[in-house]
Amino acid sequence: MSKINILLLLNLLFTATLHAQFSTCSDSKDFDEFKSSLCATIQAPLDHESGQSDSIDLFIRKFPAIKKRKGSIWLIPGGPGESGASLYPLIEQFSKTFPHLDIFIPDHRGTGLSSKICPKEEGADSSNSIGLANDEWGPCFNHMYSNQSYVKAFTITNAAKDLSLMINNLSGDGKKYIYGVSYGTQLVLRLLQLNTVNLDGVILDSLVPLQDDTNYDLSHRSFVTNDVGSSVLAFYDQSRPSGSALLSSQLHNIIQRSRTEADFKKKLPKQDLAMLFGMMLDFPKVRNKIPEIIRALSSEDVTPLNSAINDISKFYESYGSKYKTSINSIPLAQVISSSENNLRPEMKKSEVASESEKLLFTSPLPGLIAENSMPSYARDIYFAKTPDKLPPTLVLHGTLDAKTHLSGATRHVEALSKNNAPVTYIQVKDAPHFIALFAPEGFASVVSKFIKGRKLNDKVVLDENTLLK
Repeated sequence: MSKINILLLLNLLFTATLHAQFSTCSDSKDFDEFKSSLCATIQAPLDHESGQSDSIDLFIRKFPAIKKRKGSIWLIPGGPGESGASLYPLIEQFSKTFPHLDIFIPDHRGTGLSSKICPKEEGADSSNSIGLANDEWGPCFNHMYSNQSYVKAFTITNAAKDLSLMINNLSGDGKKYIYGVSYGTQLVLRLLQLNTVNLDGVILDSLVPLQDDTNYDLSHRSFVTNDVGSSVLAFYDQSRPSGSALLSSQLHNIIQRSRTEADFKKKLPKQDLAMLFGMMLDFPKVRNKIPEIIRALSSEDVTPLNSAINDISKFYESYGSKYKTSINSIPLAQVISSSENNLRPEMKKSEVASESEKLLFTSPLPGLIAENSMPSYARDIYFAKTPDKLPPTLVLHGTLDAKTHLSGATRHVEALSKNNAPVTYIQVKDAPHFIALFAPEGFASVVSKFIKGRKLNDKVVLDENTLLK
């Protein structure tokens, strides 16, 4: 039997398993937002192109339409490494925005309740649930290097083919839409490259840069963060008291003192100050306190800084952490990032540190992905390409996104528009990464019009939740 016939047979076999009915979720009584949810676990090929019979499990949670059903929308979380749990806290908001649509939230392969790269160590019944405990790292590494063909099947393209399989077989009648955020936008665009799904609309929230954009790949994240941070300081410097030093100068002095003055360093948190200030840019309410934090630190008062760190910690504790599948998969994130999204894989951690030494705002990501020790896979024909055709597509991006620079998103939109009808591109003033979360009012207003087919005239929208104040 030829390879083509084998693949067709396998596709028929896996498609047959997809007709299993959604049923009441085992945790439907655990959280109010889960009361109406239905769950299913289906099988998909480990490698859609290999012709082998190995399979993986994919978990999907469905939230039925709250009004008369007209179709479905698939919500694709970020990462890579994030499960669908990163979107569960917003389900009420999404249900109000898409009242006539069934909402499907899958766990990417390698995340949540779907099959993992390290099945035993990342299993839901392991010592740290789906996260890796300290004593699980070694066995996980051993598993990865002993089963490299398995690990190398956890590609963006295979994940996109998983989506194709699910959408085509589980969506039901009516219109079909898809929403992706952050890495989810990359996964959605890879799905569209396959040209195997008919969609009525695509919503891309916080668009990632083009994969071959050498200014904005993951290894350059700290430069993106610093540029956005500098813009924030410049905004506040416009209203600084006459004769006072620029905030950038004050912050530079503070960071230098934290590295050279032992007594001052003892008063500060253990984390690197530039990374802490970089983290603040992702949270509008904390970001607006940066001038106060800088002025206080100039007088060796760490109270506002500690308060900001506490606010960020509380956010992470309250947002999604209550779900047992909230923990990100570090193995998956490392495998995909090193294989496709790091254009400088040869960089050493010491070089990353040296490169970012003079920056006032940094990201931990370049250091985390440097000197990758996990298996990586070869890039395929879809790398750095754009879809040949697009359904109606809406891109929402914050002007102060410290993860994907606005210029990087704009370049990507321009590339997407070359061979397609113009993409509707809406910038959200002063917003950080993840518009649906941090600019919910602006998001709902724009997306509701888009779903209804109304023309969107505004190129920039405002949301009080994200404005610099």
